[in-house]
Amino acid sequence: MQNMRKRFVSVSLSVILVLGLVFAGGCDLFDKPLELLQEIEDLREQLEEDTPNLDDQDVSENEETPGPAKQADIIPFEELMGFSEYVNIQVSSGGDKILYRHMGDFADDVVVEDWKTGEKTIIEWPNVAGIPRFYYAPDGKTVLFFVDDMGDENSGIYTSDIETGATNTLFEAGTNDCIYISNNASNDQEIYIMKFNFDTSLFDLYLLDYISGDYDLVLRNNGDIIDFVFDNDGVLRGVGRTDDQAGLHYWLKKDAGNDSEEFKESEWELVLSWGYEDANTSGVYGFMQDDVRLMYIDTANSNTSTLRTYNVMTEQIEKVYNHPDYDIEGTWTDLEIDEVVAVAVYGQRIEWDILDESFQDDYDTLAEIGDGVFNIVDSSGEDEVWLVEYVSDVQESDYYVYDMQTQEATFLFNARESILKYDFAPVEPIEYTATDGMHIEGYATFPIGLPKENLPMVVVVHGGPWSRDTWEFDAETQFFANRGYLVLQVNFRGSSGYGKEFILAGDKEWGGKMHQDILDAVDYAIGMGWADADRVGVYGASYGGYEALVCAAFSSDVFQCAVDAFGPSSLLTFIESIPPQWSTSYQDLIRSVGDPETEAEFMRERSPLYYASDIEIPLLIAQGENDIRVVQSESDQMVAALEAAGVPVEYMVFKNTGHGFSSIETRNQFYTRVEAFFAEHLGGRVQQY
Repeated sequence: MQNMRKRFVSVSLSVILVLGLVFAGGCDLFDKPLELLQEIEDLREQLEEDTPNLDDQDVSENEETPGPAKQADIIPFEELMGFSEYVNIQVSSGGDKILYRHMGDFADDVVVEDWKTGEKTIIEWPNVAGIPRFYYAPDGKTVLFFVDDMGDENSGIYTSDIETGATNTLFEAGTNDCIYISNNASNDQEIYIMKFNFDTSLFDLYLLDYISGDYDLVLRNNGDIIDFVFDNDGVLRGVGRTDDQAGLHYWLKKDAGNDSEEFKESEWELVLSWGYEDANTSGVYGFMQDDVRLMYIDTANSNTSTLRTYNVMTEQIEKVYNHPDYDIEGTWTDLEIDEVVAVAVYGQRIEWDILDESFQDDYDTLAEIGDGVFNIVDSSGEDEVWLVEYVSDVQESDYYVYDMQTQEATFLFNARESILKYDFAPVEPIEYTATDGMHIEGYATFPIGLPKENLPMVVVVHGGPWSRDTWEFDAETQFFANRGYLVLQVNFRGSSGYGKEFILAGDKEWGGKMHQDILDAVDYAIGMGWADADRVGVYGASYGGYEALVCAAFSSDVFQCAVDAFGPSSLLTFIESIPPQWSTSYQDLIRSVGDPETEAEFMRERSPLYYASDIEIPLLIAQGENDIRVVQSESDQMVAALEAAGVPVEYMVFKNTGHGFSSIETRNQFYTRVEAFFAEHLGGRVQQY
């Protein structure tokens, strides 16, 4: 086989990343597992006495889709809803080792492993309690930790020497906010970071020597810079800028050697530009290997993203790929011939399109493993070794290393081997037509062993809203299905991956057509005979929490109960309280949600807070005390309004918690209460003790 180097890149764009963080869920907390609180167990025991169990119900078989005579056994909560055992798996630059976090019953370690010999080295954690993100440093000898202070999202930087175990604090968590941007290809002891300036409320670009701790300002943010583009020598060559109309514009240095710390338009040249309508579905990924062609995606002349290259010398643009129905998820470049040879898109599942025969043999080999639904998630420095994730809906992912030269794949582990003994429910793609004719896709997960008819149903609304649900194993979905519920997930308008028209269709439709898409999904499930119209609940976190409140406020006749986690209750106060880190995304945000200066009344009409007296169903609301994205006052004011209106509401506030259930303790408290809440109001099962 030809000696080729290939590289997979995600085409997630910085502008989309910033907005995607608005309502994304939290991450794993750097903390040790804690025991369940006794009061939660007592609450469960009480509810088990009062709540009917689906095992005892007389349910007839569905003739068209017969299932087992007996519903699947209850899967213990502590096993199903724990964290994955292996997370954030990475390959070293040399390809001989892997890095991952391993969480077991009695240990929570970051590990470096020689995947051929199995020899393992436990990495020393930094002495800070917060949400950790960790990375292989470019030198292959160091692990970089970006850790915040108990969920406040102000991340410091820490290092750990793999061989000696020595740790070093470069920037303290809580008083700094640093983001890993790129390696410096010319020096493997340096990385580029964005560091938040709390005086200007902007992220500036720095070059950090993570061994010595020295750092230098590379470019001061002039107020509108949201992205940086580097060449293959690690030189800053371009920036992405926004404007007061939420457009996106990429500028390149006229002189690549210009190292001025200030951005001056006279020293830069505008090369690519999009207005607001295309800004969230277009943008630059980076330079090809020749440092002449920029690879970028673009929707200016198409609905879904088109992959193109722009020659900075000749200004020639070449089209590489477009999928008619879905946006591009990622690309794979053959580094020897310097061309994109494969593209991944996410339809109802991951799909690969092969653009050059040089990738075909590798693809065929990888596709023979498992069900052939895979991601290439990492590769070594010269791409001799790839890390491949095999995605399934009924088990956590399997991970393999693939040797490109021998075309051999070596199994590493399943991300959660402890639950492979259980049977999980398949996740079935669905599609329907919304009230206004828009095509909507999603997923339905049915409880094992029950006929697909007249089931209690939980609608799980994803966050973002500029994200989407995907076909994969999801513990939360399986938890609800195992407790006897049909789980409905909807990629409502505004979700990503379906083209710019679909995303733009969500603008100013929070609580409007985005909500109607959810109602249409409920009608679809009831119309198919799957769901019992008298036993429908809704749950969501972040944006999904907002939608759960909307369902309660505007559609109490459809739902029997609602669970909101970290959801804004008023669009007005939400916009007023956004963190300063979002300053460069403000114009984009108000075009999606509403402008409080000119559309206050409209935003009030779409805010559940002001309709608490119309709510006729019970609610469960959860909030993190340290949440900076949706601050605690959003939940406080909603609970106060509900109590004043006499609406039954339970309120859980979690200390040392940001925008997500990020520790074992908080997950246990929240999900055990949700289990009991849905059982009480929808008739599902609770775990027996």
